[in-house]
Amino acid sequence: PSGAGRLSPKLVAGPGNISYRPVRVIGLLLAFQVLCVAGLGAHEFLQVDWRGVGPRTTPSRQMIEALTLALFVPPAVMTLMSALGFLLLRRRGWLLAAISQGLSLGVCLWLYSQSQPWYVYPIMAYCILMILYLNSHDVRVVFHPRRASTQREPGDAAS
Repeated sequence: PSGAGRLSPKLVAGPGNISYRPVRVIGLLLAFQVLCVAGLGAHEFLQVDWRGVGPRTTPSRQMIEALTLALFVPPAVMTLMSALGFLLLRRRGWLLAAISQGLSLGVCLWLYSQSQPWYVYPIMAYCILMILYLNSHDVRVVFHPRRASTQREPGDAAS
């Protein structure tokens, strides 16, 4: 058959045919990442018995882990801003997402070298998958700087 093995033009992103679905999905995945890191921080923070903490007591391992989760605050804020940028189709969102994933991965690697908490493994895996997804063709086409000029046909009048 003539149409066998070919994808529908509506499913493939390209200069004249752009699919915004992957960009919206990344925006939702970035928002999900912020919720998960915030939930993890809240869970770890609530596990510490703060009544027993005083100026002369040595900090427990749980307290140290809860406080080191504060290192995820700057990347989490950047991830939230990038999620909004992706959902609103702003080019800045891609750059913020890439930087925040790199920072989150860096924080995880540092935490792994210091105390090897259990939660660094899923966060590192998620960051790596997000970086790969950010660099997929469908996403890069949407944020390409020359996208507006390639959408115009040569015979179209500039408006």
